[in-house]
Amino acid sequence: MVKGKAGKLNAVMLILLIFLGFMAIIMMGVGVYMANIVDSTFSNIDITIGDQNFTEVYDDTLGIGINVFLNSADNYGLGLLLGMILLMVISSLIFKEKQKAWIVLEFVILLAAFIFAVTIQRSYDLIINSSTAFLDIYSVDLINSSKFILNLPLIITIVWSFIVIITYGLFKKERGFGDLGA
Repeated sequence: MVKGKAGKLNAVMLILLIFLGFMAIIMMGVGVYMANIVDSTFSNIDITIGDQNFTEVYDDTLGIGINVFLNSADNYGLGLLLGMILLMVISSLIFKEKQKAWIVLEFVILLAAFIFAVTIQRSYDLIINSSTAFLDIYSVDLINSSKFILNLPLIITIVWSFIVIITYGLFKKERGFGDLGA
């Protein structure tokens, strides 16, 4: 596969996890905000065409889909964040680092990622506290995803420590079939 690229690949994935996780939850919040606006607007339209009421038709069709999205948006966001962590762990299992000297670089990367995670956490806190509508969305509709982003420095430290253990020392050198009889 790729030799000597494990540390670089995991570092890139860590930075991507932080940034994409932040952007995904922000976009999820915008989606919830827009779905709330659509739901409240369409629920308040009281037009009858023939013997069909628009609000009743909306509640029976599109309203069901919007309500499902609103009720499960937090699970989607949390699943996305946990999926990215799982991807990093799997990549560390596939691309094991053979040289122990790279571990110093890993700690430098961890420090940089921690500083970046704190910056993202503070930015997220600033965004959700900038408006009462955003505060309501992120503290009610996306509570678990918000907890994840607000605890990002701690999560990054734990995940990165786990990945360093997997990458550098958890598994012994694998023997091939040619080494069995020798």
